Amino acid sequence: MFDINQLKEFYQNYRDSLDRQYQSGMQNLEQQRKNAQTTIMSGANKAGMMYSNFPMRSKIQYDQNTYQPAQIKMQTSYQTGLDTLRNNILKYQNSIAEIQDSIAHLNSMT
Repeated sequence: MFDINQLKEFYQNYRDSLDRQYQSGMQNLEQQRKNAQTTIMSGANKAGMMYSNFPMRSKIQYDQNTYQPAQIKMQTSYQTGLDTLRNNILKYQNSIAEIQDSIAHLNSMT
């Protein structure tokens, strides 16, 4: 017979993998954001606009146009992965239960 613990182990391993991918992706986004802000500040400094509102406006534009959409996409992808995993595990559990019931029914007939 199938051991349900194997399914639980698969679920946990897959979930851990999704978590690691999400955390890695978020770290990459944060690093890209820091790099972009450094570039913005360097450009403002070179242009003599370091203390104007130019750097802040550029940072806000970067966040709105690049960082936040990428962050939302990453979070949505992560959540979709979790939802798909949960749905598939439920389907597998139901299928296993049906098969085990069928086997038990066949065994009771003999």
